[in-house]
Amino acid sequence: MQVLGKDKLEQAYRVVVDLDGNPVEVLVSDALLSSEYGRDAKVSHSDAYEWIAANQHALTDAVRVLAAGKQPPRAPFDALALAEES
Repeated sequence: MQVLGKDKLEQAYRVVVDLDGNPVEVLVSDALLSSEYGRDAKVSHSDAYEWIAANQHALTDAVRVLAAGKQPPRAPFDALALAEES
């Protein structure tokens, strides 16, 4: 898993997850991070990176479900979105 950084336009962090050798880029929204920290305000950059690292296995499982496209991942990961390909 690799955090590419903050996308201010999307109000999310761009994260690349390796699914069996295939990189899948997802957006971890500020809203998801704020809700996980129980805050209405924005989460700091360091808190965001820490949360992503601490939840990397659950994020990978959620991205696998999201990429399959058959059903949404379980909450709170149902707030993830696949990034648009450039």
